[in-house]
Amino acid sequence: MRVMKYVWMMSFLTGLVTVSPTTAQEKPGRTAVDTGPRRAVRVEATIKAPVSEVWRVWTTSRGAEEFFAEKANIHLAIGGPYEIQFDPRDERSGTKGLKILSYAPEEMISFQWNAPPEYPDVRNGGTWVVVQMRQEGTDRTRVTVTHLGWKEGPEWDRAYDHFVRGWDDLMKRLERRFTDGPIDWSKERMMYQDSKERKP
Repeated sequence: MRVMKYVWMMSFLTGLVTVSPTTAQEKPGRTAVDTGPRRAVRVEATIKAPVSEVWRVWTTSRGAEEFFAEKANIHLAIGGPYEIQFDPRDERSGTKGLKILSYAPEEMISFQWNAPPEYPDVRNGGTWVVVQMRQEGTDRTRVTVTHLGWKEGPEWDRAYDHFVRGWDDLMKRLERRFTDGPIDWSKERMMYQDSKERKP
C-alpha cells in the first residue's frame, strides 16, 4: 500500500511540474508559463555536489542558511515547518507558519509558499513549491524548482514577475554554495532590500 501511495504521489507531482513546450517561454535554466491553469515558474540547474549534500541544504535549517536565507526553521516531517526568514529583522519577509507538504528522501520535497507583504492576495493565496533532485554521476545533481498554484490578476502578475527573478537568484546562490562555500550574508544583496529602497 505504501508503495502504491508513493507511486501515485510521484506521478501526480510529475504531472504538475511538466511544462508543455508549446506554451512555455524558454530561457536557459528557466521556464515560465505565463497564463492559464498550468501557470508556473520553474528553474533548474546542475549543481556540483552529490545528491546527499543537495538534499541536506534543502531540508535542514542549517543547510538552508548556507544558501536560501540568513535564518531558517525546517523540520523534515509532513506538516513540519518550512520557514525561511529573508530579513532577520522583519518577520513579514519570511514564510513563518508554512509547512512541508510531502517528500521522498533525496528525490523531492514540496512545501507551502507565500509572497512579500506588498502582494497580500498572493501572500495568502496558497501557492506551493516542488523541489526535485536527481543524481548525475558521482558528484553532480540536477535540481528543478517549480512554483505552482498561480491565479490571475494584476497583483498576481506582479508577484509572478517577482518570483521569476527570485527563484533564478536562489538557484544561482545554490550553485555558488557548492563552488565558493556558504553564502556570506553580510555581503549578499537580497531582493527584499531592493523592495524596501523603492518604497517612498
